[in-house]
Amino acid sequence: MEKQILTELAEKTQGLFYFSESEAPLTIENLGQVPKDQLSAKLVQLNSENPGTLQIIDQDAFFEKIVNTADPGDQVMVANARKFTALQAYLKDNFSDIQLARIEGGVNVPILITAYLPNGTCILLATYAIET
Repeated sequence: MEKQILTELAEKTQGLFYFSESEAPLTIENLGQVPKDQLSAKLVQLNSENPGTLQIIDQDAFFEKIVNTADPGDQVMVANARKFTALQAYLKDNFSDIQLARIEGGVNVPILITAYLPNGTCILLATYAIET
């Protein structure tokens, strides 16, 4: 089941970009069995080249902002926003303890979506924003 979910997740993120002052793809990483109380420390450790402050953000607000800021006249942006909506629904249907975080403090801001599979495996979807 885990392999099927990860395959489907890869399909959901293929061609998906986070738009800021640039466009960045989403990557998927299996973090393994990370206790929930150690997740923040793990995220900071994984992003040691981007020192800053780990900020937890509301997942619904994050996904809503992507949809609401997509220019209705830009079909690429609209299609991308729809993919993000589908991704959020997929995460809610197949994972638990979904969390979004940003590591703030630099121009390159890592955006980290973590979620747990039923067997306790933590999956990381990572992208970044460029903010000058």
